Amino acid sequence: MNKLNFKTIISSVIFISMLVGCKESHSQTTNNNKDYFSYQNPIKNGIDPKGLRDCQVFRDGDSWYMTGTSYPHWGRQETKGELNKGVALYKSKDLNNWEFIKYIVKAGDKNKWYHRRFWAPEIQKVKGKYYALFNCNNDELGFPGQHPGYAVSDHIEGPYKIVTEKKPLCDGNDLTFFEDKDGKVWAFWNRGREFGIGFAQIDLATGTFLTEPKSAIKPSPVDYDYDKNGEVLKVPGYDGRLIPKVKKYHDWDAIGIEGAYVIENNGTYYLFYSSWTRGYEIGYATATNIQGPWVKNERNPFYGAQSKQACKKNGFEYTGDPKNPFNQVGHNAIFKGPDGRYWLSCHGIIPSKNDEKPFLVIDPIWFDEQGRVQSNGPTYTEQKVILNK
Repeated sequence: MNKLNFKTIISSVIFISMLVGCKESHSQTTNNNKDYFSYQNPIKNGIDPKGLRDCQVFRDGDSWYMTGTSYPHWGRQETKGELNKGVALYKSKDLNNWEFIKYIVKAGDKNKWYHRRFWAPEIQKVKGKYYALFNCNNDELGFPGQHPGYAVSDHIEGPYKIVTEKKPLCDGNDLTFFEDKDGKVWAFWNRGREFGIGFAQIDLATGTFLTEPKSAIKPSPVDYDYDKNGEVLKVPGYDGRLIPKVKKYHDWDAIGIEGAYVIENNGTYYLFYSSWTRGYEIGYATATNIQGPWVKNERNPFYGAQSKQACKKNGFEYTGDPKNPFNQVGHNAIFKGPDGRYWLSCHGIIPSKNDEKPFLVIDPIWFDEQGRVQSNGPTYTEQKVILNK
């Protein structure tokens, strides 16, 4: 063998090795004639280092898209006049590496009701149009807390036109849409303890309800704390407004419920929701009709993470997995994953000494013979999912 041929062979081997290495570094790998999708929660690459809450992942065309509550997530983080900029849109080819595209709905000035917060945005595709949902406030204009609204576009990346330009859709937060088989569209949102998560049929073109809003599910019971005169004591909530002081929470979802998301599978409707009573956890309710009655699953929660601190504060025994690094995993959405099954997306928080930053968490879910939702998550080690055999 001459020196030229030897060098050529060596160069070819090195080149082939580089190709194999590059292929295996991607989220999709091939081994023994099987394709695998691999991932490891929490997913951070390309996402704002300050974190993203309430992550919603969905597929459009040959790309994955994601939105969520961008930084600042809380009022206490709005330092030096920095406010939330609007509905953030990310894009990915593999669910593991993300690229920020732009804010598809931007915060209005101080004269607009949608001036601050932009909590828990979603994008829903209904009848060929894209709807960007958001939840905002403007205390100075008489819109404290959160109020839902939405914008519409012919293209997922915009431009979007705000339908609820003059006023919010209603009181409440965490707005989501669901299109039923008959073409009717239903809005679901949370409106506090007494009403819980409710629903109404909606005319998307005008932003008006076609039916009277009804309650679907409510938080579990609580016992309030009273003063010597028999009046309920009040304490400041997360935004400073006074709320009733609770003496005892009776179940995992008693402190409050939020983050509604609705799908239909084999004739059963599933209403997913989250609660922060023991950390951040996810449960669901089912119905055979979109208008209910809705029944919470007796095995709730089926997914999430407990916080030792939250359990102690709210009077619960910590029963979480001590090996799991998360202390909060919740506010989910459902999407069809790379293997064609249903997956959920949400945010997870791994506590650190400096901060608790939320990032994307995804895992597959499935339904057992009784139609109950099952999951092996939230996972935190590398996962390999077979795509085809």
